Amino acid sequence: MTAPTVSVVIVSHGRPASLGICLTGVGQIDYPNFEIVIVADQSGIDAVNAHALGDQVKLVLFDEMNISAARNAGVAAAAGEIIAFIDDDAIPEPTWLTHLIAPFADESVAVAGGYVIGRNGISFQWKARTVSPDAHPKFRAAPWTDDPNLYCSP
Repeated sequence: MTAPTVSVVIVSHGRPASLGICLTGVGQIDYPNFEIVIVADQSGIDAVNAHALGDQVKLVLFDEMNISAARNAGVAAAAGEIIAFIDDDAIPEPTWLTHLIAPFADESVAVAGGYVIGRNGISFQWKARTVSPDAHPKFRAAPWTDDPNLYCSP
């Protein structure tokens, strides 16, 4: 089975240093078929152009402070079958996309979210879940355990 194509969309405004760190992390992702789409203001565009991965990124200049509209601009530029959003101040684990995309093997999954560890490096900001096309959430255990305490509660 071929891995679905994924567009990783990163929105950034006024944080070129954070964007550069995020891009370095995204560049370490171990997934066979993804593109990077960055939607940013001019300072972010300049930071990406100076980055080692700058020539491997789709860039969308967007100078409004409206994350929803910026994400929509990223989706419009994306070519992947699946869209994965990551914040410019986040750093993904190398297997992030593999775990995030896995639920889509089930055709009843329309949306999936992964685990987000807080800035303290210990507690979760968000735990994984999927959503079916009829908007019913399903909470998922962490991929590294069967411990029901790691399920996200509704």
